[in-house]
Amino acid sequence: MKHWMLVTSCVLVTLFFCSEPAFSAPLYPPVTASSNDREIVLENGIVSLTIDRRSSNVVALVYQHDGQSIEIGKRGQSMYFDSNGGATGLTADIAAQAPKAGYMPLGAYVLSVDLVSNTPDVAEVVAKGGPTTYLPFSTEIHYIVKRGLSGYYAYCIYSHGHGMAAGTVGQSRFVVRGPAGPGLFTDVAVDDTRFGPVDESQDLKTVSDATFLQQDGNVYCKYDNSAFMANHHVHGMLGHGIGVWMINPSEEYVNGGPIKQELTVHQDNTLLNMLQGGHFGGGGISVNADEDWTKFYGPFLVYLNNGPNTAAMFADAKRQNQTEEANWPYTWVNSADYPTQRGTVTGKLKLTDGESPARAWVVLAAPGGDWPMQAKNYEFWTQAGADGSFTIPKVRPGSYALYAYGANQFEQLEQDGVTVSGGRVSNLGVVDWSPVKHGHTLWQIGTPNRTTLKYRGGQDNWGPSGMRHWANFMTYPQNFPNDVTFTIGKSVEATDWNYAQWTWYCKKPYWSIDFTVPHAQTGTATLTFGIAASDPLHGRTTHTLVKVNGQQVGELQLVKSGDASYRSSGEDSLYQLKYVTFPANLLTSGVNEITLGDANATPFPSKDEQMQGRVGSVMYDAIRLEVAP
Repeated sequence: MKHWMLVTSCVLVTLFFCSEPAFSAPLYPPVTASSNDREIVLENGIVSLTIDRRSSNVVALVYQHDGQSIEIGKRGQSMYFDSNGGATGLTADIAAQAPKAGYMPLGAYVLSVDLVSNTPDVAEVVAKGGPTTYLPFSTEIHYIVKRGLSGYYAYCIYSHGHGMAAGTVGQSRFVVRGPAGPGLFTDVAVDDTRFGPVDESQDLKTVSDATFLQQDGNVYCKYDNSAFMANHHVHGMLGHGIGVWMINPSEEYVNGGPIKQELTVHQDNTLLNMLQGGHFGGGGISVNADEDWTKFYGPFLVYLNNGPNTAAMFADAKRQNQTEEANWPYTWVNSADYPTQRGTVTGKLKLTDGESPARAWVVLAAPGGDWPMQAKNYEFWTQAGADGSFTIPKVRPGSYALYAYGANQFEQLEQDGVTVSGGRVSNLGVVDWSPVKHGHTLWQIGTPNRTTLKYRGGQDNWGPSGMRHWANFMTYPQNFPNDVTFTIGKSVEATDWNYAQWTWYCKKPYWSIDFTVPHAQTGTATLTFGIAASDPLHGRTTHTLVKVNGQQVGELQLVKSGDASYRSSGEDSLYQLKYVTFPANLLTSGVNEITLGDANATPFPSKDEQMQGRVGSVMYDAIRLEVAP
């Protein structure tokens, strides 16, 4: 579908500017700023921004290279900020006058666009907007140009308080729009395995949300370029020796923590920095009337570079990110909402049953247990070492809960009362994590870690470990013509268990798990299901019937977790944990069968109907059967 190129060597690009240049050096010309009633222009000899005072948009973005002035952005719409949300409780007549569904540009409610700093070393523009009847939040957008920097910084501050109505923010983003067509940008870069030329085949028809059947028979889906925020810092557009990049040295302000997935770059020369998003089931922001709330998004760097090829420019952008990470938090930011004095949290996970906590994810977020769905606060994370030790640096001062997940545990750890102070190390010591058990384990499919990477097809929905592909359900009839029958002790998860159970089936409307029990069981049996994603075909709840040797023992009622099944992913943000208990004497000595089937399953339709149709799914993270005598 895409012809991506792997990084095989690092070639030096012809220009490289660090983010903290020696301003006194005569090598770099001073920053200049000019303004009139219509626009403000910021320049440093490398990059030039023209900001419209009515819309707050960057209407011209110019890169000075090799004696030429190169238009990086689409004239009139080079970069802009917009949001998707609104006031709650509007009367029907007022709501009818609100802007239509979609993103609302700041220009729709801009109050002022001012040049607030103008020195030889730095120039800064601040655009302020709101609150309005439809979006009851105050918004500040900042653009900063610094001496010697091949790019510029931007950030956003949302605030809400007394006199403001209840409201929501679903999505917020900065967008760089490149010139239309392949005249400048011909390649995209998402991560180390997904970068290379854009497929220029003509679109024939829409087959799904932002998904198009192309003339060459391939399918383009913008969600194929989504990335997990766990360790994602750089993505960009490139062409003709020029690159433009979004560099985020920290994702502390992105909603949803390390398992949050977001869009990066679209085929139509659109470069995104999603600050807040609901893709793949991410949580939104909701505030009550008069509620005091503020959140600082950024700063991030829009970086411009040049080089002999895509690999060289990508390598340079990653080096620039290392510089930005080293300088984070930026001491030049002057805002009470952006503390530069940060703290560090350290500790050591210990599973009380003696299992290894190695590689478990450790997350700092607000208390309440729902950290993947949080959006109003800040989150920080890392992975534990081989011995369970962890260190989370550069944490904003405040009160947090400590969470841990993975390490073969269905139930996450939550420890409240973690206080972080600026300039100090909070050593939590040994953090005991008590596994939840329901007897002795008869068998288990998968290791609980909230992903479907370990299953067939799951590798195609993760990145950078594998490519994302829209419509993996279309490969299911070839891979599993008789549907899934998984035999414990014989079958292999990576080949014999599909990453998703579709509401379409080939021959039987259920999956089978076959296993041998050496002798009759007594007591209570418990099936534990970790659900990485669910997408009901009918209504808002799935109904997966669980049967033991033909007898129904339970039903998994799973809410819609997001859009993973048709947006090129193998998991959503919302994780669901379900238990089904039944009398253990239903298990007989010898071979037993447990079946899982959607109550509304239907046979696979024709190829054309598959492409145009809508299919539901359940994605199992892991399943475990235990018996307590």
